[in-house]
This record gives sequence, structure tokens and C-alpha cells, in this order.
Amino acid sequence: MKRTFGIVAVIALLLVGASLWKRHELFRRAAGMPDFTTDDYSSRIEDVTMRDGVKLHTEIFLPMGGEKSPVILVRNPYEYLKPLEALTCQAMTRYGYACVLQDVRGQLESGGDWYPIINERNDGLDTLAWLVKQPFSDGNIAMRGPSYLTCVQWAMADELPPEVKTLVPSVFGTDLRKVFYERGLFRHDILTAWATLMPGRGMHHFAGSDYLAAAAHRPPLEADEKFMGGKVQWYRDTLAAQSPSDPYWETTQMQQFRSTPERVKVPMLHLAAFFDPFFMAQRDTWERLATRAQSVFVLGPWNHLGLTTGEVDFSAAPGRLDQWPIMLEWFEHTLKGKPLVTLKPNTVRTFAVNDTKWRDQPVWPDPSVPVTSFSLSGAEASKACSGGALGPKSGEETVTFTFDPANPVPTRGGASLLSFAFFRTLRITPGPLDQGELCARDDVLTFRTEPTKSEQRLAGAGKLRLTVTSTAPDTAFVARLIAEQDGKALLVRENAATLAYPTADVMTAQASTPGTPVELEIDFWPIEWVLPAGGRWRVDITSSSFPALHTHSNRATPWQTEPGFDAAEQTVHLATSKLELPLR
Repeated sequence: MKRTFGIVAVIALLLVGASLWKRHELFRRAAGMPDFTTDDYSSRIEDVTMRDGVKLHTEIFLPMGGEKSPVILVRNPYEYLKPLEALTCQAMTRYGYACVLQDVRGQLESGGDWYPIINERNDGLDTLAWLVKQPFSDGNIAMRGPSYLTCVQWAMADELPPEVKTLVPSVFGTDLRKVFYERGLFRHDILTAWATLMPGRGMHHFAGSDYLAAAAHRPPLEADEKFMGGKVQWYRDTLAAQSPSDPYWETTQMQQFRSTPERVKVPMLHLAAFFDPFFMAQRDTWERLATRAQSVFVLGPWNHLGLTTGEVDFSAAPGRLDQWPIMLEWFEHTLKGKPLVTLKPNTVRTFAVNDTKWRDQPVWPDPSVPVTSFSLSGAEASKACSGGALGPKSGEETVTFTFDPANPVPTRGGASLLSFAFFRTLRITPGPLDQGELCARDDVLTFRTEPTKSEQRLAGAGKLRLTVTSTAPDTAFVARLIAEQDGKALLVRENAATLAYPTADVMTAQASTPGTPVELEIDFWPIEWVLPAGGRWRVDITSSSFPALHTHSNRATPWQTEPGFDAAEQTVHLATSKLELPLR
């Protein structure tokens, strides 16, 4: 009997081992990585004590056959991501790396209370102080991980011990003003969705309907108690920080976090996505990075999860955001001293939408790309999908539509979406989606170029300059830059401006008198997009995009406490409005 039990146990262990080997091998092949260099790993769990006594659950994965190894540290708050990160750690041991996977404070199996960002600096530094003393570390440490797993890297990136040789940040940036708000419009599909998912410990995966109800609720300040189970203070803090100069953004911690890129001392491999809501913040960190000359920025047509979604043929696109072969090459260089093979420091590597290959550039966007200006004309035609014109001649007319906050224009694709990552039942999809018949709405104006005679490459940031008047003391204008190609109207970029924050340099709300013309600049996020011959560029102008942005009340009151709204008449003056695109 004992012998039979022993045989069964051995068989079970062999099956488990074979299953793990198969998982690692499938991971390796799916990621396009080279053959493994070691055969197996060991693992153990340790509770690491922070300076205030809180213990953080930490899993340690070690390669077999070596006493000391370079170490990759990952700090994670997400339940759904932990199994994947554990598999990733196991796979990295097969290349001779130790890997440490830690649950952040207040989540999963770690102690303490959950409050985003606040504790990550001290907890991260305490974890590194523990890690550098571990006998399995050879004195070469890296950190990696996307989204909030990058946030925890930035939280301490300016005070790293010398053993940390590199960071690999992806889909996150340090100036959160560029993430939470768009010219005074709150980004519901980022913050309200995330707060509904994680108001405290744990993740509410089936709270998608609560998220949409919270995003639509007025006044917004009540939404947490009604739809998130109680007051969520960190969410309320962001609701009250509409102005880029609000005291919330000027606290010591926020200033320190925002300015970290200028003080880092280690090279970095940035992995970024065109259709990620953190794209502009991440690009900003790259522009300010003190070690940019030793670092690399990789940018592809992915979303926040590192996938290609939308209605473009992505068959030639380069896999996923994580780009494991590139990451492994970077770790071999920074942690083991091997020369780079495909990467070149101080380079931006891009893969454009509709392109067929990677392109390496010293600077992106290329400032030498000429800007083409298109005037707006055809006021009456712009009220239908046939559209007014984007061309060399401007119209002298004005065109007016009614903006009713009770009936906002629905968001359809784009880069400002995050809820898709965890509320799958909502069927919200980021990326270049067909805009369909949204142009037929009474509150949407459409302007189109003539068909292009040859292929055009949009390479950089477009800008829509509008002269507008409104019957409201404050209101919003939302613009969608669209590529008409292959029988579809594909969203390229969607951005906005308000009367209170008409241009990017305005740091405090500007007063406006109803009926007085205001000059707005809607800055489209930079992108690389190849428009085939025969395609058209198009811009749609409206005043809302829900749930990506909060629907403006048309009142000049604090938005977070405003319980009501008014309809407004919105007028665009065509003679002094134009679209500018960097085209080559």
C-alpha cells in the first residue's frame, strides 16, 4: 500500500513538473524568446517587514545550479495579474535570473491598508534594502512590470541603491495631471473605473454596471458612497483636483513623484503604447529623463494591456507590448554586461499603425516633418455625414449645434480607455474603431479632406484650432481625428478643450462670458499612422464623449459638487478655425 502511494506521488510530481515545463515552454515560444539556459527553479515565500511593521507577502523564485544571480523585482497589486507574473518569474529563472514577486501593501496576501501611491516609496525602498542583503543576489537588480507595477518603480526611482542597475517602465508616467484630466474634464474611464474596481482591498471584477452608474451620477462627489460601498478618499481627492495648479498637485509627495525622471541615475527601457491612456504621461517622462542618452523608448500600436485591438489589420504588428526578446536583451546587457544586439541607446523605436516594420529614430516625433494646414468650410454640409470640407479655403460661415448633457455622444474606441482591462462584460474596446453613424447625430459636425493621391504618414501631434461661442459660461468641445480608409471611419485620436482651460498652458480656470468668442486649441496626442492612397483625413467636432470624459454640465461651478446641468448652443466660427497635421 505504501509502495503504491509512493508510486502515485512520484507520478503526480512528474506530471506537475511536466505541466510546469510545458507552461514555461509555451510561454517562451509565444513570446518569441530564445531557448532556456537552465532546467529548473526553486521557490519559497517570505514575509518582508516594512519600517512600520507591516509585512508584505513576497515570493522568491531562484534558478537551479547557481548560488548567486541577477535579480528582477516585481511589485504587484492585482489579483488577476499575479498568476501571469508568477509564470513570468518562473520563466526568467530559466535564463539564470532570480525573480522576486511581492504583493503591495493592502492587496492580496500583504498586510496594511490600500491607498494608491502613498506607501510605495517607503515600501519599495524597504524591500530593496532587504533584497540587496539576500545571499541569492549577485548585486545586480532590475525592476519591471506594467501600469501600477511601473508606478511603484517611479515612486522610488530617484533614490535607488547602487545594486539597482535598470528599470523597465511601461504604460505609466509620473505627471498624473496628464492622466486624470483633459483640460478640466475628468477621465472617468480611468479613475472612476479603477476606483470602482479597487476601492479597498481586493478587486470587484463584476462591478462594471456600478462603474457606469458612478460615472453618470451627479454630483460626482456622491458616487463613491452610492456605487463603491462607501467613501473612497483617494478618489475624492482627485475629483477635487481639476485645476493643474490645485494644491493636491503641489503637495511634496506629488511634486516629488512628478519630478522623479529628472533625478534618476539608471538607464531604462521604456515600453509604450499608442492607444494607452498613460501614453502622454509616459512620453513626458521620457522627454525629461536624466538618463535618456543611455535609455531606449519602444512605442507600438498596442493598448494598455499590450494587445492590438480595433478595426485595423494588425497582422504585421509586432506582437505584444511586453516585447520579451527586447526585454531579455536589455536585462542581459544591464545585469550581465553583455553587448546590445538590436537596441541602440538614446533611440525611439516606433511601429506605426498600418506600417510593416520597426523604425529607429533619435527623436520622436521628428520635428522636421512639415505641418499641413486645412481650413474648415461647408457649414450646412458639416451637419451630415457627407461633411463639410477640410481644404485650402476657409468658410465665412458659422455653424451651431445643441449640446444636451442628458444625451452625451458615446465613446467609441481611442486611447483614453482603461475599463476594458477589467470590466469585460461592458464590451468597451480601445484603439482605432469605426465611428459608424455617430456623424449623423445632431450634435456632431463633420469635415473631410479630399481623397489622398498617394500614401501619407501622420507623424506627430495634430492640432485643431477653433474659434467658438457658447450660450454657457463654461462648456466643452471634443474633437475626433479620423482616418477614412478601407470603407471605415477609424478613430485616430480624440481630445478636448473647455472654455475654462482653452489651451495647454492654462493652469487655472479662465472666466468666460456667454456669447463671447473664445479661441480653443485641441491638441491631438502624437501618433504614427500610415493612411493609404485614396484615404481621407476627417475631423468630427462635438461636446462630449462618455464614458471616456465626464459630461460637462455647461455650468461654471465646481464640477465635483454640481448636481445639475443645462443644454447649450455651441457655435463654431469656420473662418478662424483650422486643422494642422504633421504629414509626410
